[in-house]
Amino acid sequence: MPTMLPRVNVPFERPIYELLEEISKSEKTSLSQVVAGLVKTALELAEDLALAKEAEKRLGTFRRDDALSSDDLLKWNKGRNRGR
Repeated sequence: MPTMLPRVNVPFERPIYELLEEISKSEKTSLSQVVAGLVKTALELAEDLALAKEAEKRLGTFRRDDALSSDDLLKWNKGRNRGR
């Protein structure tokens, strides 16, 4: 089925191409769907890594003295929602 989605032409070394073909055959799907799925997974992992790095950075500046308890947070949230 033709598609109007943007395309990318990517050359692969023979062993990688053959592995992609094996995956395609075992999953009974097209080579392009296999590659698209792998790229999507890689992008999600890259995003997770970036978020983890940001979390590590924030954790380095965390001060327990400044943190709200869960009760304080619930009170703050209730007060915040009253004006709506």
